[in-house]
Amino acid sequence: MEELNMDYGLQGKVAFITGGSRGIGRAAARKFAAEGAHVYITYLSNRSEADRTIDDIQASGGSGEAVQMSLNDEQSILEAIDHVKKEKKRLDVLVNNAVFWGQEAAIEESANDAWFAVIDQTVKGTYRMTKAAVPLMKQGGWGRLIHVSTSLVHVGKPKETANLTAKAALHGFSRTLAVELAANGIYSNVVIPELTRSEWVTQAFPPQMLEEYARLFPTGRLGTPDDVASLILYLGSAANSFVNGEEIRVTGGK
Repeated sequence: MEELNMDYGLQGKVAFITGGSRGIGRAAARKFAAEGAHVYITYLSNRSEADRTIDDIQASGGSGEAVQMSLNDEQSILEAIDHVKKEKKRLDVLVNNAVFWGQEAAIEESANDAWFAVIDQTVKGTYRMTKAAVPLMKQGGWGRLIHVSTSLVHVGKPKETANLTAKAALHGFSRTLAVELAANGIYSNVVIPELTRSEWVTQAFPPQMLEEYARLFPTGRLGTPDDVASLILYLGSAANSFVNGEEIRVTGGK
């Protein structure tokens, strides 16, 4: 049977992925680069892991660059986007993937500063990042915004008010942008993964615990960063001609 290949229409386009040093961000960077996009990934402090992602991309014939940036520092965001503008004169895809998982505490025990730090990083950082990127997308008359959330926003989890409030805010942010920017050829969607078998997860949890949790999935396994990145790739591509303003779960049916 002849294999069917999807044309993602990403050849020559530019993708910017926050937190591309590992996990879902790294998997997404590889996929966009494999489809011909030039990929920028950001890192905060782990330069070696960011370089490893870019080395992998280049070894496979793709092109990309690691950029140091902090979502808490508006100037560093503006400098990163200005760098993209000077180098490529365009920006087509923004994946708001960088994660800051802050304090875990019951509401009455929460430290105000720590709680608001999560909001600053996730909500304000995503706002700053997107605000800086949209003008370049408008200039090109085309763009795709993808925001990575978590399935926990739909079920809740004790002691996670800061983290889940911040992630839930992305949903309203994205839905509004979807309506606001569609006339400019810019779509905005949210991707909602379940617990994913990333490097961090496999290091943080005992193998037996992960295997037991995987039995809760109809698929019989945890998702992988590649599973989530495949959806991000589609939503961020020209193959996505009409999916806009959606919140799409990647949970294996759980």
